[in-house]
Amino acid sequence: MKVLRDKSKMTKFLVLYKSAVERPSRLADLASELDMSEQAVSNYISKMEEEGLIDRSGSFYRPTSEGMELVREVVSKLGSFLDEASDKINFISTCTAIASENIREGEKVGLQMENGFLRASLEESASMGTALNSVEKGQPLRVGGLQGITEMNLGELYLLEEDIDGDAREKAEALQSQISSIEYDKLAIMGEMEYGLCNIISLKPDIQFAPVDSAINAAEKGLDVLLMLSKNDLDEVLEKLNDRNRELEEEYKIDYTVL
Repeated sequence: MKVLRDKSKMTKFLVLYKSAVERPSRLADLASELDMSEQAVSNYISKMEEEGLIDRSGSFYRPTSEGMELVREVVSKLGSFLDEASDKINFISTCTAIASENIREGEKVGLQMENGFLRASLEESASMGTALNSVEKGQPLRVGGLQGITEMNLGELYLLEEDIDGDAREKAEALQSQISSIEYDKLAIMGEMEYGLCNIISLKPDIQFAPVDSAINAAEKGLDVLLMLSKNDLDEVLEKLNDRNRELEEEYKIDYTVL
């Protein structure tokens, strides 16, 4: 899925693919095939030459061995994604949402993310569908005939470092003061130390198990998450976040702050 969000890599792939299959001799031909301006294609080719992906020293534009490796990589990832999408196409043609009001079968409903859950109401929205069953407010609703894209913003992660040494009560009281100044939707803890500190200040964590994956998933659903962790865990968490964000465009990256 990441490769589809990487506009730069996908454009390079298309340039290389067309160069390998069509063997264009003129920039105008390549631009026409890709439905891009000649200047835009020229800029991409110049950059790709610097990266050793394409060669235009002869009569035709040709991918280099490095360029063909990029083509193989993208084709492989696209193939895996399409196979998975084909297996799930019947599933994703419908979805389940929480009814924000009483809804009858056959009514048109709007879908929106709210507090991390997909909710359905009778109001119009960017994403619409048809109720497949009748439900009361708060009940799960099956929605079919999906149209549009559900609007949502990514949440943010706050990584609250705590030192394992020192008096636990003093540490908990200091954390309590720091936590009270942070606006967040969900509290996640890494382990026993953080759980114990929360007990001292009567703070109940929302996420206790698989906290990193769960915190990222919550942020992807638009929730701000405060993750309490030790200094020893910080590097591992940052590596996982950076690995996720590395190949994504800015709008899909999860912002995080180390406190």
